[in-house]
Amino acid sequence: MIDARRLLRTRPLACALALRLGNAALVQTYVHPDETWQSLEVAHRLAFGYGYTTWEWRHALRGFAHPMLFAAAYRAVGMLGLDGTFLVVSNTRRRLEVTCEIAAVAAPYILVAAIAAAVDYATLRLARRVAGDDVAWWALLCSAVSWSMGSGVMRPLVNSAETALTAIALVYWPWRRPARAGRLPDARGSLLTALCFAALSCIVRPTSAALWLCAGLVLLANQPRSGCVSRSIRIVGAAAAVGAVAVAAMAAVDRVGYGRWVFPPYQFYLFNVHEGLATWFGESPPLYHAYVSMPILFAAMLPFVVHGVYTAYRTQSVTCEPAAVALGAAVLFSLAGHMEYRFLYPLLPIGHMYAAVSIASLAGPLLPPPAVAQPPKPPKRPRWSARRVVLYLLLTSLPPALYLNLVHQRGVVDVMAHLRRGAQAGAVTSIGFLMPCHSTPYYSHLHADIPMWFLSCEPPLARSDRASHYWEADDFEQHPADFVREIFAPPAEGEHPPASRHRRRRQRRARPSHLVLYDGMVRRIDRQLAALGYEESARFFNTHFSGDTRRAGDVVVYSAKH
Repeated sequence: MIDARRLLRTRPLACALALRLGNAALVQTYVHPDETWQSLEVAHRLAFGYGYTTWEWRHALRGFAHPMLFAAAYRAVGMLGLDGTFLVVSNTRRRLEVTCEIAAVAAPYILVAAIAAAVDYATLRLARRVAGDDVAWWALLCSAVSWSMGSGVMRPLVNSAETALTAIALVYWPWRRPARAGRLPDARGSLLTALCFAALSCIVRPTSAALWLCAGLVLLANQPRSGCVSRSIRIVGAAAAVGAVAVAAMAAVDRVGYGRWVFPPYQFYLFNVHEGLATWFGESPPLYHAYVSMPILFAAMLPFVVHGVYTAYRTQSVTCEPAAVALGAAVLFSLAGHMEYRFLYPLLPIGHMYAAVSIASLAGPLLPPPAVAQPPKPPKRPRWSARRVVLYLLLTSLPPALYLNLVHQRGVVDVMAHLRRGAQAGAVTSIGFLMPCHSTPYYSHLHADIPMWFLSCEPPLARSDRASHYWEADDFEQHPADFVREIFAPPAEGEHPPASRHRRRRQRRARPSHLVLYDGMVRRIDRQLAALGYEESARFFNTHFSGDTRRAGDVVVYSAKH
């Protein structure tokens, strides 16, 4: 019989990986457009030669380091079977090709499982370094059951890879040891190792530099007075050297990806800061991260996080430096005009560690220490039961994670699986999406090289164009019936496209074999669809609620009558 506790103690990374592989099988929904459009779509194009790249990639605002990770996973799948010439029976070959196509869809999520497992394990190592074993196992549990980990980090977002690299760097960061700290295993850090992983996190997502700026300032501020200047010079010198190598590596990766020398962080700055267009995608209030992001990220664990920081400060048994770094990073991230809670994913390991500090102080150790010849004196009776705390964490964390992974916005994924099967059978030859842009995954989930289009929503590239900028998705929402009639109408004889790019225009398109739209829009253009020769052929439940009225209702597929 397998001893689960012993297995967890001896193979925590293997246990975390097994957990996240099972977690990956449960991710059947679509939460953030960036989880495919800024990662998998770009990687699919790199690996298979077809796919879609959004405007950010055409104007070099994004770096290729993150998509290249998934492109490698795609290449591995492609090398394992699509050209299996040893097969003779055609039906068997067909089954293999379909299996490989499904594997190509699933492969990125296996990589994401490894990324999330690395976060779990690094959280354990971080807590063990700064707070000891009793806190470390609670920290691992908090990370394992966290809905932000199970449904947020478990997606192919750049924030997920950034979180893993940040967590590993935090493990090696030279945190100050409090005077009242007990004996801690593996208490020494390695600044150079930490800087290398921090640099990798900045290569993947350059805005990660805000967190490491805070960590560097905290480190410099806490240097002993004796030899402070020389130590500070060495720290700054090491950071500058690693940073220079990281910038060179970033430039080399993007040179391969773009085929020319570019520097995406500068283009990102021009668009978001110089032109002030970050708020085109939504403007957030200054305290958004305080009263939206933090409650969403930690949910029912947030009281433990706050109490853990207070306990560490009051008892001086655990360093408060990570909390100071997290607070400073949250403040810097709050200076942006556009904010999303996933931008704070790198703070999850720190938050889970302090939640564990709180729980360990209230409920005692999660795993009892191994038996010894002369057991120590029995500890004081904890105020809370460890079993009840575990039950509380499970009941408050797993239901939302399961709902978000299995139910909420699953129709936009199910419809792509339906269309993929139709494309494999030759029944689906072209697809049009009459939906708000980026409502569904794209070629990464279809894995078939057929014509597809969706309603554009590219932002203006200059502040002066903001008022007059035209985007199809908004035009379709305002005038759906006229829009559909015009884009599918044959062009008039001698008609020419408008000369000015500022003039409102509707691009005509060939009628696809299938159209995809939300049920809320069907009621507004059902007559036009019937007149064009389309009829409903499939319908998929999407969600019980939506904050966006444009995405209300089921996902409906219309096919052209033959």
